[in-house]
Amino acid sequence: MKALLIEFNGKTGKRAGNIDPNDPKLQCYGWQNLDVHPAIEIRVIEDDRDVSQYEGIEGVTILSNKTEINTAIDEHIPIRYKIDNEVLFQEHLREKKIKLSKIEGNTKDVLKELFKQGVKGIVESKPNKV
Repeated sequence: MKALLIEFNGKTGKRAGNIDPNDPKLQCYGWQNLDVHPAIEIRVIEDDRDVSQYEGIEGVTILSNKTEINTAIDEHIPIRYKIDNEVLFQEHLREKKIKLSKIEGNTKDVLKELFKQGVKGIVESKPNKV
């Protein structure tokens, strides 16, 4: 199993090396990080193409096996936090006397911190591995 770690412009979608994001044999499986610049993604190569065509391309890293792919997922793809149960979330905030308006930071960071504090109604979503 092989994959590519690809840098891209999150606004235009242009990939390093002009890699086609619509190539049906380069599957992403949700491994994208749009919170960094340039944005990055990991795409599994699902055919027997010659990967030497990607060697030396700035912004493209060849991942040669499952271990390298999973390591790249751990290093580059963030854990996400979201409100899974709005009613439970709001009730627990009231119980803990937490006012969202008093918390600074972007939504992602606030949810991560509230999750760590044990606020109910938030779920952690870790990226799947190969």
